[in-house]
Amino acid sequence: MSELVTLVGKRLRTFRKMHGLSVDQLAKRIGRSSATVYKYESGEIVMDLNTLDQVASALNLEPAFFFDIPNYNSSFKKPVKAPIAFFDNGYIYTYYYDGRIKQLVRSLLAFYSTPEKTGYAASFYMNLKDFNQPEYSRYIYRGSLISHELVSFFIMENITLPIETMTIEVIHPFQTEQTTWGVFLGLSDQPLAPMTTKMLFSKVPLSNKELEAYPLAFTKDELKSIRRNNSLLLSIREEKPQLTGTD
Repeated sequence: MSELVTLVGKRLRTFRKMHGLSVDQLAKRIGRSSATVYKYESGEIVMDLNTLDQVASALNLEPAFFFDIPNYNSSFKKPVKAPIAFFDNGYIYTYYYDGRIKQLVRSLLAFYSTPEKTGYAASFYMNLKDFNQPEYSRYIYRGSLISHELVSFFIMENITLPIETMTIEVIHPFQTEQTTWGVFLGLSDQPLAPMTTKMLFSKVPLSNKELEAYPLAFTKDELKSIRRNNSLLLSIREEKPQLTGTD
């Protein structure tokens, strides 16, 4: 069983569950037996291109969604020629503090050149327990990267909540820095309302101990600034701790 076939099967199962469909319901939509769908998901049967297109259509997705998942042990993962050095890994680890649930939220931002070489496509795997298993993220976004001299923008749609269009704005760090700050703007589902927060971006995964050095919750000075300016203004340059990274 090839690595790619296994990956596509896992992605199919994840998307099916995210859309709230049983195996029987998906099988009915694509005109296959439930046993066949189980084998697609387990990787026992390889889907041809026509079948993959049918499955993607049934789930209201583009076929490319089944292939763009970062896989750190993959032999077929190719490096991306990034617009800036901070993005040269092809993926960025992100962190923010969710005060509603009083928890740190870890996510993965991945990007790659488009086939036409005219820009960069991007995917965002939000709320992960394990960076090595992005297919189990709570939400998945797909969109594009727009990079300028001092800042980059990621504009994406939530594939499981189509009413949400999300934007991430990343401040470019100095060339040697491994972390930077930015802003996440999206749609909260608890309650359903627009929301924004600051977000930490790192070239390497950070341990809980390393994350203690970063003010993921708004600081007193930031809260004063919000009240004074009636807007969220992030400090572009802050003293950064030395990072070792962790898996």
